[in-house]
Amino acid sequence: MKLVEEFTQSKSGNMDLCEDAYFCNEHFAAVIDGATSVSDRLYNGKTQGRLAAELIREAMSTLDGKETINEIVTVINKEYKALYEALKLEEEVLEYPYLRPSASMIIYSKYHHKVWMVGDCQLYYGNKLYQNIKHIDEVFSEVRSIILQGELLNGKTVEELLDGEDTGFQLIRPLIKKQYNFQNTTPKCDLSYAVVNGFPIPSELIKTIDLPEGLEFLSLASDGYPTILDSLEASEEELTRILKNDPLCIHENRSTKGIAKENLSFDDRTYIKVQII
Repeated sequence: MKLVEEFTQSKSGNMDLCEDAYFCNEHFAAVIDGATSVSDRLYNGKTQGRLAAELIREAMSTLDGKETINEIVTVINKEYKALYEALKLEEEVLEYPYLRPSASMIIYSKYHHKVWMVGDCQLYYGNKLYQNIKHIDEVFSEVRSIILQGELLNGKTVEELLDGEDTGFQLIRPLIKKQYNFQNTTPKCDLSYAVVNGFPIPSELIKTIDLPEGLEFLSLASDGYPTILDSLEASEEELTRILKNDPLCIHENRSTKGIAKENLSFDDRTYIKVQII
């Protein structure tokens, strides 16, 4: 495989704080999106999302290329087990799920010629976009949108809301902590969702896409892009348009968070385009 395009950008502009990562070798291509923490806890000086992204990327480098997604998750979870033991977090992460360093990921396997989507992520090939949006995020994004639209109707300006604290996010923050109870739980619940956090993932929560034979190019990205297109340039142009039209992220790009003061975007973002040789 060959990386044709690759780009990662921190939402703050400070790459030391970026919680996205990507990986590509002769076997796998992957984009990893460390989850934004709802606590202020740092582990070894790193945010939960950054720690998760680094752990997963390192685990990917140990694979031989023939692993299934379930086998990949098993390898990653062994690394998580060692991490939780080293940090003496075994009991705490059981009691408080929101303290688990977690991430979404999307993986292309050349051997299996499949893409696996665990949590929020994006795939583009053959002029078609594939996403894996969590229903529970849609619910909380709707609530945040209602809160901020109400602020606007009551006389606040977009500039004032961008310049101050995100009142919508602060109000849904306690709810987001409860959201973690639905991680990797029964597929029978429509609020359940898959996440990489050191715990078993029900196979039914992992989205698998079988790719057509002869496919030469595909693009993978995190959800820091509301949508992606066939090239990095086109994806960046679309993001710029959306951020200009909806900076609060409450209309076209409803999100659980907007563009924080002095930030570049609402989330870290990563885009890679791979040529299958």
